[in-house]
Amino acid sequence: MAACILLAGCGGMGTMQGGYPAYLAKQGINVPVTGKAFPHCHGYGCRTVVVTGLPKGDWQFIDRAFKSAKNPPQERVSIARAIARFEKTVGRIAGTAGDKAGTYANIDDRQQDCVDESVNTTIYLALLEQRGLLKFHSVATPTARTLFTGAGLGPHQTAVIVESASGDRYAVDSWFHDNGTPPEIVPLRAWLGGWRPEDEDAHSPSSKTRK
Repeated sequence: MAACILLAGCGGMGTMQGGYPAYLAKQGINVPVTGKAFPHCHGYGCRTVVVTGLPKGDWQFIDRAFKSAKNPPQERVSIARAIARFEKTVGRIAGTAGDKAGTYANIDDRQQDCVDESVNTTIYLALLEQRGLLKFHSVATPTARTLFTGAGLGPHQTAVIVESASGDRYAVDSWFHDNGTPPEIVPLRAWLGGWRPEDEDAHSPSSKTRK
């Protein structure tokens, strides 16, 4: 029974009119306007939403991470570092620091499925955008791949960014790793085709250092 519920939760919605604010509103979340207080999802499909925040020291770390980003690939590396920092700090505050890669490692309310992960990542990206740190990208609506488009890997959902100059879309997917690990950032077309970290050498950029 639990497995069926979790699979359904990770089926998630794809793109929708109104962009990511409309998607977040459908999840009962208003677009964050301050880094001091913003919502955080866990418990599969955003069943539990708590208000958390990021201390000044963490924002200073994130601001520094973006100072050296001079082009889109470098900014994607900065985004990955910032998302990891968000997860580490928010995890300690909200009790989700023990979140494991995937959906089924822990079956409790502190675990996060791909809906929780993509919503939280979209919130973090929105905060980065509002802070003026995204110079080469904008935040898009979370996107889902289905049982039929995921190369047999099942339904799955991810946060998305758009490279401003080229219009290229990238999945920003933190679901593949334990809490606090930099997310995978890969071309959305590859991700929609069933990409997973084992395919890392075949596609670029990743969230690490690839251009």
